[in-house]
Amino acid sequence: MPSIRYGIPPWLDAVPAKKRREYPAFRGVITHPVVIIGGGMSGAMTAYACASAGYKVILLEADRIGLGGTGRATGLLSGEACDSFRELEARAGRRAARAMFDKMQAAPRELAATIKRLGIKAGFEPADQFRVLPPGESEKLIRRELSARQDAGVKASWVAPAAISRLAAIDSGGAIRLPDAGFVDPFKLTLGFLSAAIKRGAKVYEKSRVRKITFTRKTATAFLDGGAITTTNLGICIGEPTSLFKPLKRHLRHEDRYAVLTEPLSAAVRAALGQRTALLTDNESPAHHLWFTADHRALFAGADQKRPPDRLREKTLVQRTGQLMYELSRLYPAISGAAPAYGWDVPLAHPVDGVIYAGSHRNFPFHHFAFGTSHDPARAYLASRIILRSVQGGPEKDDEHFSFARNL
Repeated sequence: MPSIRYGIPPWLDAVPAKKRREYPAFRGVITHPVVIIGGGMSGAMTAYACASAGYKVILLEADRIGLGGTGRATGLLSGEACDSFRELEARAGRRAARAMFDKMQAAPRELAATIKRLGIKAGFEPADQFRVLPPGESEKLIRRELSARQDAGVKASWVAPAAISRLAAIDSGGAIRLPDAGFVDPFKLTLGFLSAAIKRGAKVYEKSRVRKITFTRKTATAFLDGGAITTTNLGICIGEPTSLFKPLKRHLRHEDRYAVLTEPLSAAVRAALGQRTALLTDNESPAHHLWFTADHRALFAGADQKRPPDRLREKTLVQRTGQLMYELSRLYPAISGAAPAYGWDVPLAHPVDGVIYAGSHRNFPFHHFAFGTSHDPARAYLASRIILRSVQGGPEKDDEHFSFARNL
């Protein structure tokens, strides 16, 4: 039996290091119109958005392109602004909550159109998402959530237990059907957007860590080991606040999600799994997410928890991977005994209210942030568009709901 590859995401394993394009480290002292910090999904998408709009762009990556949170992402994407519309509506009001959900539901479709237009080969598969109620549990809360969404005009519908049994071959108390979800290889997606940005004139530098940022009334300057860049537009696409942005850490909670990818499932096992055409999400808190890949593997993610100290990371990863496989086998007994090929952790920074932060901040002039995307490709894409509009100085009215200034 093949051994489990712990801590190695399959997307990175599929592209040997020697086949990954290398970029130089930045050297010099210059002034440049747009500087993007972070070479993951959000950074690559933002670099493309700004370069295609005619801006001269530099992208800086502290290590290697796509090897941070992006390389460890699950590749699952959703059109939800957050898990609970009801809670968001209670905090922000119906109009704001509806606007946030509308923007997020459009993001996967817009991402799909851009992927197609650019010819990015990243295995993008659109799908519905079913939020499944376990059998025997009361429908009361999930029905309230569905009603709140429908009353506000947010796309969602009820699927009866019998239909879920036919579609997914599991017992349930029913499910909410949510549109605009799916899967894409996060590493290939990032490389595709970066290539598109480079074709439009963007310059990329690796091993170029920003150590300090200062700003005046007119400009901001990023200081690196190899020099400094002064600009009027700093795109901060690093996943979560670092020591450069300590005051912003309180807006997010730092956790790890865990994921397993099985070996290819046999035809006999697949026959017991239903149609395997939707993203399944349970109603737990935190939720589990299940996707069946095009090469007949089960991708199962969840078990979110507070980020463990480094000394316990490996032990925790092994324990959580085993837990996920056990929970998967309970959901689908036919998978019991299937071997996981990969088990890895995904570093996450969840906004307190679950909604991404994207755009400017009054205490950080010339900065345009993308925090809390949870390495979801659709969230990253929406953040890139909001940042572009912020750079252009013409944000849309509803962009304010994604800023740090939102009144929640």
